[in-house]
Amino acid sequence: MRQLANCRKEEIQFGRFLANPRVSREALEKNLYAQCAAGIDPHSHLLLLEDTSQLAFGLQRSIDGLGKLAQGLKQGFYLHPVLTLDATTGACHGIAAVEFRNRPQVEDGLTAQQRKVARDQLCFEDKESYRWQSSIAQAIDQLPTTTKKTAIMDREGDIYAVIVGLHKTLGVDYLIRSRLDRLLVSPPKLYPTIQAWPLALTIELDLPATDGRSAHLARLEIRFGQVMLKKSASKTRQALPPSYPSWVVWVQEVAQTVVNQESPIEWVLLTSHQIQSAQQALVIVGYYKQRWNVEQVFRVLKTKCFRFESSQLSTYEKLRKLMLVALLGSVKILQLIRAREGHSQQGLGVVFSGEEATFLAVLKPKLEGQTSKQQNPHPKESLAFGAWLIARLGGWSGYESQRPPGPIDFFTGLQRFYDQWQGFLLAQAYQKDVYIP
Repeated sequence: MRQLANCRKEEIQFGRFLANPRVSREALEKNLYAQCAAGIDPHSHLLLLEDTSQLAFGLQRSIDGLGKLAQGLKQGFYLHPVLTLDATTGACHGIAAVEFRNRPQVEDGLTAQQRKVARDQLCFEDKESYRWQSSIAQAIDQLPTTTKKTAIMDREGDIYAVIVGLHKTLGVDYLIRSRLDRLLVSPPKLYPTIQAWPLALTIELDLPATDGRSAHLARLEIRFGQVMLKKSASKTRQALPPSYPSWVVWVQEVAQTVVNQESPIEWVLLTSHQIQSAQQALVIVGYYKQRWNVEQVFRVLKTKCFRFESSQLSTYEKLRKLMLVALLGSVKILQLIRAREGHSQQGLGVVFSGEEATFLAVLKPKLEGQTSKQQNPHPKESLAFGAWLIARLGGWSGYESQRPPGPIDFFTGLQRFYDQWQGFLLAQAYQKDVYIP
């Protein structure tokens, strides 16, 4: 809360706001989803990026209602959001669904092997892994029905029931990174099959840094084709077909571009999108690369900006409310990041009110330099215009030749902007002139 409040008084007020029973989690969720849906072109193609992250707190903290993590060595909960981007422009619309998962602290007396056996007896719909389908179903309810949608997930989502459920039951396309050498109708296994496919093209792709990989320019070989997946043995309440067709794009980095003795990039991407040319395969690779944005949300929440795991709230319910508010802030930062180069085509009103936009124009002369290279190059009604100014407030140099502004620049810039905005409002209230340094 200290990251969201401007002073101790605001921090106390914000804590009381979250503790107020009249401030329901459902209302906060509704607001989060409404902001996501606002302004979406009803005929656009949306990428629904989902992933799971754990929020961990030390056992020495007394937080009512928290579950256990890491074999009981920590307490906390799991967050599973669905981030929505425009497939064409890359614009960030917001969070279309959120699921919270909380494992009970109660000891069941079972060994790890016994728990695994018990989980295997459950139907897919009763397992935690059902979130990969249920969260997309929730997101669909929040978004315009006329939009085309593609659900994108990492290896944890490689589940036969999810593949069929997304495409056949929910009617959305899927793009899932494979984690299993799946059984096929013919030939028997997925990986030996794709290894026999001819090379379609070689590309160079700028890859961002992740927790396990350095940012670098990778040379990638791409192959593609279609397979017939064979139904897995997992139990489901919903009847599934014995086989299901899927297109596959295999991406493999050549040894020459691997850096720092890291593992080479290798993505086996399962998708319902038809792939009949190298160009179509390249589009799929571009879609999957966007999955990095949901990881960016987690970094903003946990380490880069909000430091959510440092919260001093005393109950799980308050933490969930705080998370919904923090997600709104994280989306705002990501929208500015996506807009910084002017490609997202979003207007200033996505992040700023009309009055705030007017104040940005007041700040503009103070934030620009004397040379043309330090002038804001974007149209004043665009979000890119606001992103440039907020980045300058956050300490970015303004030179396009230097590193682009990142999450911390925008987080710091927004804090400084709203501090000055409050001062501006106060000055107006007392009808005094205000000097903005």
